[in-house]
Amino acid sequence: MEKTTKGMSRRSFIGMGAVAAMAAGAAGLAGCAPAGGDSTAKTEDGGHIESAGSSAPSDVHIHNVTDTSWMTPPAEVTDFAKEWDCEAVVCGHGFAGITACRELAEQGKKVILIEKQPEDTYAAVGNEFASLNAKILQERGVPHIDPVEFYQNFMKITSNMPNPTLVMKFAQNSEENSNWYLDRLTEEDFATMTTAFFPPTEHQMGELSGIKFWPSVCSFYGECNQTKIQMYNQAAAEEKGAEFHFATTAEYIIMQDGAVAGLVASDEGGYIKINCKAVVCACGGMGGNPEMMAYFMPDIAQALTGEDALTSMSANDGRGVQMAYWAGAHLETTPVAGMNMKGLSVPGKMNCLPQAVWIDENGKRFCNEYYPTSEQRGYQTVFMSRKTKYAVVDNNFTEYRQYTLPQHAGFTANEENIASLRDSLDKAYAKFKGTYEEPEQEEGQGGPGGGGPMTQVEWIADDTLEGLAGQMGLSGDAATEFVAQIERWNGYCEAGVDEEFGRAAEVLFPVKDGPFYACTFDPVLGETMVTMGGIITDGEQNAVDANYEPIPGLYMAGNDCGRRFGTEYVTPIPGCSLAFALVLGRECGKSVAKFLG
Repeated sequence: MEKTTKGMSRRSFIGMGAVAAMAAGAAGLAGCAPAGGDSTAKTEDGGHIESAGSSAPSDVHIHNVTDTSWMTPPAEVTDFAKEWDCEAVVCGHGFAGITACRELAEQGKKVILIEKQPEDTYAAVGNEFASLNAKILQERGVPHIDPVEFYQNFMKITSNMPNPTLVMKFAQNSEENSNWYLDRLTEEDFATMTTAFFPPTEHQMGELSGIKFWPSVCSFYGECNQTKIQMYNQAAAEEKGAEFHFATTAEYIIMQDGAVAGLVASDEGGYIKINCKAVVCACGGMGGNPEMMAYFMPDIAQALTGEDALTSMSANDGRGVQMAYWAGAHLETTPVAGMNMKGLSVPGKMNCLPQAVWIDENGKRFCNEYYPTSEQRGYQTVFMSRKTKYAVVDNNFTEYRQYTLPQHAGFTANEENIASLRDSLDKAYAKFKGTYEEPEQEEGQGGPGGGGPMTQVEWIADDTLEGLAGQMGLSGDAATEFVAQIERWNGYCEAGVDEEFGRAAEVLFPVKDGPFYACTFDPVLGETMVTMGGIITDGEQNAVDANYEPIPGLYMAGNDCGRRFGTEYVTPIPGCSLAFALVLGRECGKSVAKFLG
């Protein structure tokens, strides 16, 4: 809001330049929230220190962080158009916000939810979520999942980095909270729900290299989508007295004596003061704020080169994280996870082709192509040149492609998708032979057709590896190395041991039967669907301060809550992001209700 940014409080990072501010942020030091009083800091002898002017971008470049002005809280608002009273405010109508709000309302608490989207155009983001043992999945025959086994597997994938209490809370409460979230759906609604990767296809795997995966997902892409389901949950909350205010933006948290005392929000009528004892920040992360992304994702920010840039499909500006920080909350000190930021770099999405052999510009392999977790599979490309890379297969790829895992970016190896893959390979070979004729299309037809990511790949084909190398643009030593590399690879497949990168024996697929095919992959780093963290909390999702002590009344949920996924999103079940949000959103509501008493 323009009015909010005209003046900046000077009580945050007083006298610090950008370098000191970033160091303090990394250590979890936080400025005070706007709550009245003197707007300058005092030295030990009582003098005043003027602001370092952090509202202007710094010329200091550390990990591509050039602007830390988001750390400075807005000027205190004293002129309010409206004033509301409640016990708790939930900021954000996403999966975490709506479930936290409904839980609070059902526990008899006076709760207000504010959402920046207008009500008439509101839409949920995302349409499928993972669930351990939801009733609808069990009725459809999806295998039961042991919550402890899920927890152990998840912590192994994420190097034991997430908050263990939150991960176990998700695992142990997924069944109950999923059923609760879906309890108003009709039989007609459930009839439109699909279950990705179930029933499993013939060669679908449940484990690879000691990491387990489950096809336990509720997919709502039909007439009953997640927006409709959220409206069911909103109605349940409203029946218990919850108030919903759309087109209303959270501005900052009012703090008094180190505890939450209210929230300042704004709508088209002006500023609103909401008096409350608890605030839940569930604002959806910071994907729309490149400056915050650079700060919280230094591993990727520092790796950018050429045309790379920090971007996201999300427009959320990080307000939930900002508000918590201004209120004294501890920022995450390890890189915040991004959804597919490291492992599924666009536009090539080569990580969707783990059954292939991946080749760099020198004609060499560079990693285990079938590392189990898709989001981490192509991580090595972060540290390589942005020159074109290649995925190479032989004429048996329609068989090898069927060896899949139920995970994000997975391929459903049904007859339709395999037939579409065969068509795309045959099209490439016909072009190579000069016999291809573009089929006639009626008006409105076109596009990739078929299903699954493979059908959108433009393949090149050749009868020999030497010829394919030339079509790939390899020449000289690179072309020679390419042919030798494929020969070595075929030897590994025959022996059942990948001596270069340890790819599992069950997914060693040779490249020996022509025609041979390749597709190109032009790495572009820095894009993420959403960001997934920012503020450190305890196991109750209560934000903690610089000393890791809980801040009374301040809670984080959804993509504002840190330490849920380690440094990169993972999906041992597809749809873990929405699942963690809705399950832990309700658990956050329980924590707030307990705090309120």
